[in-house]
Amino acid sequence: MTDYDFGSLRAHEAYKLITGVVQPRPIAWVSTISADGVRNLAPFSFFTIASRDPVTVFLSIGATSRPGHAVKDTLANVLATGELVVNLVSLPTLEAMVRSSAEVPGDVDEFDYAGLEAVASQDVSPPRVGQARVALECRLDTVERIGADTAVFARVLRLHASDGIVDDAFHVDSAALQPVARTAGATYSTDPVALPSPPVPRWDASRT
Repeated sequence: MTDYDFGSLRAHEAYKLITGVVQPRPIAWVSTISADGVRNLAPFSFFTIASRDPVTVFLSIGATSRPGHAVKDTLANVLATGELVVNLVSLPTLEAMVRSSAEVPGDVDEFDYAGLEAVASQDVSPPRVGQARVALECRLDTVERIGADTAVFARVLRLHASDGIVDDAFHVDSAALQPVARTAGATYSTDPVALPSPPVPRWDASRT
């Protein structure tokens, strides 16, 4: 077995390693609006649930490579407005999501750029992606700088789900959702495996 000392690795080497082993990762397809009213859409695979009560999600936003910009447009918009929508990526939207990952000029409407429908949200200003089968309207909770990245914690206000995704018992049909997760490099995982949890063991009380 080979060991890797992260303290001796270059940043890009550590990044390749950690993203190669921490997989699959869900994708937050984040829609925001700038202070000037420009709609922005960008995917982030450093994303997960941060809290169940209150329901809060977490995403990490890295530095931008565009000259003259201190942070990515998504982070600038979230800090300016305190609002965002996390759209979940399903298989039919995979190509559009990849297209929206391009770092285009800040004045470009990325819904139009990716050929996507923008649907008005109910509790926040940024629209949700009309083609997304699930979308979470969120409001910024806290932000923390961690090294080269910025950790964003956002409170979920409302969930939109297409028909057939959620049943009356709040169960989500993964086969209908067709979730896409990021794996290593430019690859994605799209085939969930169903495996029920085992029953809770019933221990003999005399053994405790």
